[in-house]
Amino acid sequence: MSRYAFALAEPADDAELRARMAADWMEGDVGVSFRREPSYFAGCSLFGHRAQIIKCTDVDSGRIVGLGGRYRTLAFVDGQAREIGYLADLRGDASHRRGTLLARGYRFLRSLHEADPVPFYVSVVLEGNQAALGSLVGARAGLPTYTAAGRMLTPAVHLDLPRRPLHVDGVTFARGDPAQATEILDFINGRMAQRQFAPVLLGCDFAPGGRMQTLRYEDFFVARRAGRVVATLAAWDQAALRQTHIERYSPRLRAVRPFHNAAAAVTPLKPLPPVGARVPYLYLCFVAAEGDDPALFAALLRFAYNILRKGQWHYAIVGLHETHPLAAVLADYRSIAAAGHLFTVHYPQDGVAPPESRAPHLEMALA
Repeated sequence: MSRYAFALAEPADDAELRARMAADWMEGDVGVSFRREPSYFAGCSLFGHRAQIIKCTDVDSGRIVGLGGRYRTLAFVDGQAREIGYLADLRGDASHRRGTLLARGYRFLRSLHEADPVPFYVSVVLEGNQAALGSLVGARAGLPTYTAAGRMLTPAVHLDLPRRPLHVDGVTFARGDPAQATEILDFINGRMAQRQFAPVLLGCDFAPGGRMQTLRYEDFFVARRAGRVVATLAAWDQAALRQTHIERYSPRLRAVRPFHNAAAAVTPLKPLPPVGARVPYLYLCFVAAEGDDPALFAALLRFAYNILRKGQWHYAIVGLHETHPLAAVLADYRSIAAAGHLFTVHYPQDGVAPPESRAPHLEMALA
């Protein structure tokens, strides 16, 4: 009898799934954990409209030692709205990462795929996670094919020092309003349709129980020219669904932290949180500008930045593909560099390969 069993997780597993997330850290100068409090399953709503969470249980102890998520989501493919798959939250106890366990987990995924097929999946592996990259990429036996689709840049912009406003002739900037909902969504969808795998936004996504129920139209920033929407971005605090916690500082940062925090007490700088604390951040998402005009995006971003920096957040995470024409604007800001490797994932035996005709994009607030 095998020591491990694979099955779909149920609501009764929620506490163990949350513990598994909290136990796996991303190391670096700052060690962090990515958590899903107070409910793992509530956070799943971000990633798609249908979630299947695979759990790996150690039969001897009865503990969940690994997990992974399979989602269905609505995205633009060749300019049309289509259902595709998304793979996320691959986690495993380090003491159990051996042998054929990963391949067995992917066999279980294959059974879910055969029962409920999608044309292909997208997935992101954080840069620096060499263990995951080495395990998933390279056509390993039993795994689907992971094909690189470039890097998603995800810098954490410091929200602290004031910046000079930028102006674009004939353009005004303001917060969004529920009365503008249709106009805002139509503009964003029109721009997202130009990119592969970008999300399709529906009005029902913002209703109670919807994918974006914690995002309000007042959280959008909108640029207008002659009364018409020409650029958007949204500031989305997702702390009610998922969080990042400080687990460890490097010796250098431990030594620097008291001096930095003393300076933060008398300047606009934000303090470094204590170990164990949640990092106050939000996502800057649904970035869109008419004609991919960097000047439009730069001015709208500056307008949003000067408002948000006065709030409780320390960082704003922006996600743009490395080939996106607007990505260069982010270089104007102090930030903590970060990125993820974007992959398309498919089973060659299905005879359906992911499209490659358009520049890819994945909304990191939904990833």
